[in-house]
Amino acid sequence: MAWVEEERYRKDETVLVYFKGISLAAMAEGLSARQRPPFAYGNDTVPGDWGVIVHHMFNRDDCDEIDYRELCPQGAELMVFVPNPCVAKGRGPKAYHYKDGQIPSCIDYENPEYVGEYWPNKMAPLITAAGLDYQNETYEEQLTQLICGHLGLPSLDRDTITVDRDLVASYF
Repeated sequence: MAWVEEERYRKDETVLVYFKGISLAAMAEGLSARQRPPFAYGNDTVPGDWGVIVHHMFNRDDCDEIDYRELCPQGAELMVFVPNPCVAKGRGPKAYHYKDGQIPSCIDYENPEYVGEYWPNKMAPLITAAGLDYQNETYEEQLTQLICGHLGLPSLDRDTITVDRDLVASYF
């Protein structure tokens, strides 16, 4: 449970969104309309490739969550990583896979194999088959790599990420 012990997670209120089937401009516009303007993003992509965008979890005035289904039209796909979904309660990371406006997988890093009526997880068999050790200090990284590998998400490349430092500074 490295995320509880490491101070860096306690202040991490950002969301990493991979997107495919929607342009960078449309994704940024959709997030901005929900008061979550992206403060970092990768290059625009060609159809069929994954793009990446980073935004703050909350806006300055409220703590409402975003319904990403509205940002995922037919033909689009999103993979949303929330490293610290509840700063106050110290909960572990969560990841959500959206496709065509639906949510086929919700992955709670504290219980990634869980599937429920209101908590779909089509990736549960993949995660269970991987046999990851929850006690391993690199467990979260291994689970993230498993998800990324399964969906073919690209590695983040600092050279291709643009950061709006003024926007970042305005949040702190």
